[in-house]
Amino acid sequence: MAKHTLNTTDEDFDFVLIGLVCLENQYHVISNVNQALKINLVLSDYLPFNLKGGKLFNFSLYHFLDEALGIEYSLIPNTSNFDEPDTNQNKTKDLFAEIDVDESVKLIKELPKTDYFILLKGEDLHNYRYKIIDLLKTIPDIIQVQSIEASELASKRNLIF
Repeated sequence: MAKHTLNTTDEDFDFVLIGLVCLENQYHVISNVNQALKINLVLSDYLPFNLKGGKLFNFSLYHFLDEALGIEYSLIPNTSNFDEPDTNQNKTKDLFAEIDVDESVKLIKELPKTDYFILLKGEDLHNYRYKIIDLLKTIPDIIQVQSIEASELASKRNLIF
């Protein structure tokens, strides 16, 4: 079987990465972020990742483009969505054969306590980075807001979409 690799350059990581620690579900977080930043993040896609034993996991991707400021916002949870169990799968006769197990994986496994990531892309985003972080810190449900250097992450390729 042929092995495929993703060739990346420093230009691929030309974005600001912000991590959020929040125990709320993604819909609640999206609503709070939209309200605080005066934007309108909407579900744009489900990103498929083959991360574990050939199993496919999906991550919700929310997106908003602020044309006036030239900033592109993307929000993605660090934990994959739960998929429907495969009912056509042959069940074995074991103790847990009748139990469906929900599995999930982390997009960035080095940051297991980070629940969501916001990626900011644009020409002048470094001027807005700290203002956006300060606005995110005003959301009561968010426990921690952190600026992350994407180039230092081992799983940084998972952030290219």
